[in-house]
Amino acid sequence: MQVEKYTVITGDIIKSRELKNRPRVQEKLKSVLNRINEKYREYILVNFSITAGDEFQGLVSEVGKSYAIIKDIEKGIYPLKARFGVGVGRIATPLSNNVGEMDGECFIRSREALENAKELNQSIIYNIGIHEKDISLNTILMLIDAIKKSWKDVHFKRVWLYEELKTYKKVAKKENISKQMVSKMFKNIKYDKVKRAEENLNFLLNFLKEPT
Repeated sequence: MQVEKYTVITGDIIKSRELKNRPRVQEKLKSVLNRINEKYREYILVNFSITAGDEFQGLVSEVGKSYAIIKDIEKGIYPLKARFGVGVGRIATPLSNNVGEMDGECFIRSREALENAKELNQSIIYNIGIHEKDISLNTILMLIDAIKKSWKDVHFKRVWLYEELKTYKKVAKKENISKQMVSKMFKNIKYDKVKRAEENLNFLLNFLKEPT
């Protein structure tokens, strides 16, 4: 009999202790997580919530949705930044409304992945329990990270606009600039490579075989 696997996403706000208005940061984070819980309610088994300080966690039914969820959290909390550890595996306790009351290998792997992300100074690390596949996923993420580190606020803003509006022309109209300027900016920030890498990442996530 096949044992069902679960996906845990654990996030931590970067340098949260250095932030001046931590109560406001927590309120913003709570608001973002509430929107995530609503948008992805079909796939979320235990709602995302703050677990300790500025750390948060949720339990998801499909690893294939994990990267989209993380991207939406990143967009929602910006300009705050977070690191994420994604773990896939069994759970050792019954499902609960509170992730803090649960345990199992998916939680352990998520925690290990988050610690690795901190040590390697990366935004996202996956630990699905299969070494070769973890290497493939995390290499793609490392290269995406390397490109995005050079992006400025305006780059993120216009990329998110493009992902929402789908055309350079609509982005240009919204930003009151020429379509050529949008095209040139996207070429300079290597957005085409990021987009292709993210497509490949999602392909791998959606077709992962369950660890044995």
